Amino acid sequence: MPRGERPIDTDDEVLSQFAGDLRRLREKAGSPPYRELGKRAHYSAGTLSDAASGRKLPTLAVTLAYVRACDGPVTEWDRKWHDVAAELARRRLAAPAAAEPPYLGLAPFGPGDAGRFFGREDVVDLLLDRLATEHLLVVAGPSGSGKTSLLRAGLERSGRPVVFLQPGREPLAECAARLAPLTGIPAARLRAEFAADPGRLHLRVRQALTTGSTELLLVVDQFENVLTGEDDGFLAAVAGAARAPVRVVLGLRAEFTDVAARHPALSGALRDGLIPLGPLTAGQVRAALVRPAADVGRVLENALVATLMAEVTRQPGALPFATEALRRTWRTGSLTLAGYDATGGITAAVVSQAEAVYGRLSAVERAATRDLFLRLVTFGESTADTRRLVPHDEPATPSVVAHFVGARLVTADRAGLELAHDALIDGWPRLRAWLAADRDALRVHRRLTEATRLWEAADREPAALYRGGRLDEALTWARQLDARPNAKERRFLDAAARHRDAEETTHRRRRRLSAAAAVSALLAAASTATAAVLRHRRCGRPRISTGMKL
Repeated sequence: MPRGERPIDTDDEVLSQFAGDLRRLREKAGSPPYRELGKRAHYSAGTLSDAASGRKLPTLAVTLAYVRACDGPVTEWDRKWHDVAAELARRRLAAPAAAEPPYLGLAPFGPGDAGRFFGREDVVDLLLDRLATEHLLVVAGPSGSGKTSLLRAGLERSGRPVVFLQPGREPLAECAARLAPLTGIPAARLRAEFAADPGRLHLRVRQALTTGSTELLLVVDQFENVLTGEDDGFLAAVAGAARAPVRVVLGLRAEFTDVAARHPALSGALRDGLIPLGPLTAGQVRAALVRPAADVGRVLENALVATLMAEVTRQPGALPFATEALRRTWRTGSLTLAGYDATGGITAAVVSQAEAVYGRLSAVERAATRDLFLRLVTFGESTADTRRLVPHDEPATPSVVAHFVGARLVTADRAGLELAHDALIDGWPRLRAWLAADRDALRVHRRLTEATRLWEAADREPAALYRGGRLDEALTWARQLDARPNAKERRFLDAAARHRDAEETTHRRRRRLSAAAAVSALLAAASTATAAVLRHRRCGRPRISTGMKL
């Protein structure tokens, strides 16, 4: 027997009544399976099932096709559909407009944003479950995966007081400053205590919580900054604090998990307390796009949702830009595809962010930015340019990488760096100008990059070095003012030039030796010939008689 339909999925009385009437119409027709109904209506079974789910009002065309397939009264259902559509439109217009768009866009979620943080509820539930029994957890994911928003907004549901840190140059001092209000002790004094004895962090928190039975949740985001900076005792202090009544959650970029695992204080947490943060599923993306508007009584047009879903599921780093585009679309007053297109969509959001970051850079950083973004593009041959994954062992200026990773324009994971969205290639005029300036020179550089990578992989085997015209071409490019070979590429070119010089020296030496040998052979031959002539002359000379005939 066919399985029964799922319960109607809405608390909206109007939509529930409409969906229920559709289901009763199908029952009256003998409850044909949706696959059979789809053949009659010329719509997919999923579309017809969704029409009677109550989640949304189906289109008029789908509704009437459903009714015809069930031999229902088409005219009556046409009127019913328009009545429901009019009621939903009236309610949308009557709903008070939100003072601000419910989308944060490119800004990360904060502690006060838990009510509009959607899409990662399953990870939040997992974190809260694990925190009930464990004291140190590590949330690891690639840049752009939403770690900061998850830690700041999602963990607000824990019910514990939360101290949130993003360590910079002096993490121990920042930790002391955050804990000073809780302990009532001046930050400078706490800093000195923690530096002298990392165990004092746990002691001071425990003393501050003695008046109640509550626990403290210490959340440290961007923990990779601690691993790559000068260790001032912060790592030991945090690891030592992860015991009752303190629970610790660390946010870590995925490519730094191996580095963290080498620290004895963290190896156990990475083995037993690691929570990997993968890409959002299609359902999670949809919730992140649709739920914030729905919670304030607004509905996104289906065509708009489909367009944004296609953008984000194809390019996981695009979600923040999709929500930024929705912020702009919200201000047009029309949450439709037309309103979205009128704002320039995701492309406008990406390009404006890129220009904003570029405008804040120094002249040196701007030159490094050009090099970074050119490396992040694969040049098409009679095809469009595309994103390129840049391995971490292909050097780039760290500060510039940090600027664009922080702005969500570049993503970083274990594999390397990548542009967050194709719109940077297609829509950012500055990058397009860089790409169009000298395609031949760019191709020379890209071939050099790949040749350097192969040479390094072959343990710098001389046979993998450039020779002949390819080396001349690369050296000519490297002498240009705007050429920026990195250290590895420069090393490759220097090695190739030295190898060529050594080969030429060897060839010259061989030629000199060959010439000397030839001269020696000629001299030897000449000497032999001279000796032979002399011998011949001595042997063939007529004797002179000294006697006189009388």
